[in-house]
Amino acid sequence: MIFSKNNFRGEEMKYDLNQKIKRGAQRTLAAFSSAMYELLAKKAYDDISINEICQVSNFPRATFYNYFDDKNDLLNYCWFLLKKESKIEEYQDISDEELQEYLLRQIFKTMYRHQELLTQLSKNNVPGSTIIVNLYEYFKNEAINILRDRLADRKETKLPIELIAEHYSNTILLVLKWIFLEGHPLTQTEAMEYVNRLLLQPEKC
Repeated sequence: MIFSKNNFRGEEMKYDLNQKIKRGAQRTLAAFSSAMYELLAKKAYDDISINEICQVSNFPRATFYNYFDDKNDLLNYCWFLLKKESKIEEYQDISDEELQEYLLRQIFKTMYRHQELLTQLSKNNVPGSTIIVNLYEYFKNEAINILRDRLADRKETKLPIELIAEHYSNTILLVLKWIFLEGHPLTQTEAMEYVNRLLLQPEKC
């Protein structure tokens, strides 16, 4: 089943990531996320059970439920880790003109580092499945939040900020999805060129 808007929680996890995470909790979270990545490389997301996650991580179900409501919650944590690795939140010193390229570059580099996992996700899950939609939507929403925050102070904007942010984010993630989840390899420079053409010169595509 594809995530609906209501159960796509983003960072609204059971475990509060804003608190200082103790060393024991770090090890536990790392074990569960590593187990999820390992299982995702082997089988379809819908076929992964919490029992398997606990078996691979060497933790009991009770410990799993201390940190996560369900496997969707753990999946969101896995995407949260990829987002932190991408450093897309460190955009404060990036100019407006460079922000679009910055977002694509940082997400591209992270997906490239995890290309083997993403290739397996595509092989093990049908297009439009929970896992593919969830990954796409997670990063799209993160990009929307960043662009919306940057555009908030622009008084000259003629179109709604939400619409502009979603338009740019959709295009960036559409290209990245096409590359890493649909098997059309491009360089980072080529990916940026695709985004620019789609956004600025659609008549010349």
